[in-house]
Amino acid sequence: MYTHGARAMAYDPRMRLALALVLLAGAAAAGGAAPPPTIAIAYFDNHTGDAALDPLAKGLADMLITDLSGLSALRIVERDKLNRALDELRLARGKFVDPRTAVRLGKGLSAQFIMTGGYTLAGGILRIDARILKVETAEVVSSERAEGKKEEFFALEKQLVDALIDALHYKLGRDEKTRLRANPTQSFDAWSRYSAGLDAGDRGDAARARELYKQALAADPGYAAARTALERLDAVFARADRDTEALADAEMKALDPRSPDFNRKVDGLLAKLDWTNDEQSRRKTGLLLWLGRRGVLACAKTSGPAPESPHVLVDGVPSGGVISHCRQAHEVLLIAHELVDDPSLSDTIAKVCEVLIGRLPQDRALLSYCRNTIVPEIRELKDNPDEARPHDAPRMKAMLAAYAALPGP
Repeated sequence: MYTHGARAMAYDPRMRLALALVLLAGAAAAGGAAPPPTIAIAYFDNHTGDAALDPLAKGLADMLITDLSGLSALRIVERDKLNRALDELRLARGKFVDPRTAVRLGKGLSAQFIMTGGYTLAGGILRIDARILKVETAEVVSSERAEGKKEEFFALEKQLVDALIDALHYKLGRDEKTRLRANPTQSFDAWSRYSAGLDAGDRGDAARARELYKQALAADPGYAAARTALERLDAVFARADRDTEALADAEMKALDPRSPDFNRKVDGLLAKLDWTNDEQSRRKTGLLLWLGRRGVLACAKTSGPAPESPHVLVDGVPSGGVISHCRQAHEVLLIAHELVDDPSLSDTIAKVCEVLIGRLPQDRALLSYCRNTIVPEIRELKDNPDEARPHDAPRMKAMLAAYAALPGP
């Protein structure tokens, strides 16, 4: 009977895992308090055939890590540490279902166990296959399959959590049970956008990650993980904005029209300040006003092939090349276009175009923008006065008036 029982235990993956944990605890107890076992959650492999669903691997790992991190008897590797290990081991594109790859990652994370697997999505049915490997031996000690409608992804993730807890023979406390039953979101759209945000952030595209977190919150305003991620990025962007503004203020104070690199410095400042940021927009308008009142056009000229499509701009430069390009003039016209539906400014804006074209005859993009965009909209406003919209923008209006008052060439 004893032999039969021992043989049965040897072929029961969950019993093997439980026994391994007992041995780990016993060995640690001999030298002091037993540390909790460390478990790594690898990114699951995308077997859907749709690369657009790759980010779900990170969203799934994030949910598992968040849930399991609340259990005091386990030590779960954080996602940041996982990413660092992937970079160091050059496994970012690896297939973690491969036991050798998973074990290599687990060793790099100093984990005793690693959970890995893959997912498929067909006909709205999401299937997740998961395995737990013992890192030291590469032995599969537990496996689980969760399958259901993609809208029930949160329930499928809970099945994986339950499978791991059962395999460890871990007894949940009342608070832990309550915490594990809670779902961060029940919106697949919110979760998929949040997952894509994690992926964008990992690739260093913070702006895209920020936009995706906003989309996740739009799909589910109560999604706490997306809100926390967005607030963290907002803080990063706010700090970067303050740094940019402080640097711009210092550079503006140091501007000297007599300096040989004056044009280059002005061009750099205008490129640095962002119209979509209120504080930076105010600074940019102030710089343009300062230049206009002094009658200065700080144009950093470039050369290139004769323009083929001068009305198509790429980073402010005509796509076909440019003979003379003046960022300052183009920024002025951007403000003019912003206020073009204010009838009190029609004559001023027309005069701004006339002055700038006269002083910069080789700037084909400027000519094209005035001719094909601004002037037609002024005419349309005169034909349709009901579409007029006065603007309360005294600083911008003063800036346009300064350029309209500039003498011709």
